[in-house]
Amino acid sequence: PAQVAVPSVVSRVANLALVSCACGAVASAYGRTKESHPCVRSVCAAAEKGVKTLTAAAASGAQPLLTRLEPQISTANKFACKGLDKLEEKLPILQQPPGRVTPPGCPAQDGPATLPSPLRPQRWPQRWPQARR
Repeated sequence: PAQVAVPSVVSRVANLALVSCACGAVASAYGRTKESHPCVRSVCAAAEKGVKTLTAAAASGAQPLLTRLEPQISTANKFACKGLDKLEEKLPILQQPPGRVTPPGCPAQDGPATLPSPLRPQRWPQRWPQARR
């Protein structure tokens, strides 16, 4: 019998609309920051080179272990995918693009979200009540 390929739970989570848009926003901000600040650009370039080198070394060193643990990893992935299926079924909002996801009673915004007054952090009392002994 032919085996059905099970997608990686990591790729499924990365492809959720909210997660994908958040990662895109972070990548965009990172790129804009690098382009607008020459000092930051050079530091980021050095850091990126280091991360690439470390990642390549870690991947080649971990490959024998990953090969040995493949059955366990596959089983864990199947269970995680089933859990994600249930979560997506119970929370269809996970597939909605961020522009369509707003708290009840809040208008959709293009800019940074502001919390409605009941959700804004409240000021703590200046003095905490004394505990009774």
